[in-house]
Amino acid sequence: MRAESTMRSTRETVENFLARLAAGDVDGVAALFAERVDWDVPGAVEVPWLGIRATRAEVADFFTTHPTYLTKEEFVVERTLVDGPEAAVSGRFRSRVIRNGAAIESWFVLQLTVLDGEITRYRFYEDSLVVARAWATTATGADGNAQEPHRGTTG
Repeated sequence: MRAESTMRSTRETVENFLARLAAGDVDGVAALFAERVDWDVPGAVEVPWLGIRATRAEVADFFTTHPTYLTKEEFVVERTLVDGPEAAVSGRFRSRVIRNGAAIESWFVLQLTVLDGEITRYRFYEDSLVVARAWATTATGADGNAQEPHRGTTG
């Protein structure tokens, strides 16, 4: 019964996280994280929202500042798997870099660890080359819009 209860708690926390994220509830999202968190979104160091965070306040800052860099166009969760305190969420997304209009399309896998109803570990894996290229895009096409970068494996 303990393992079943842990999986239910993990699944409930992950579903709550995804619902708050979709609603744009930054405070609600941040409240689901432990005070100390093992967070990493790997990728190019010049991309400002990528990297390591260690506290709930830094997580809140991520979810507050992320929309100042990107406009979310689509975020689709395709599957959520739970095994005890561990969860994996997979799907795809499409965003646009605000400063240059470049599109980002990628698959993603989000790994979470939930202990006592709090997210203690967060890993977001995406096509980081597509993200870096979109961030670095400065060229414009004949129509004056930013040229579309390489779309990775989703295009």
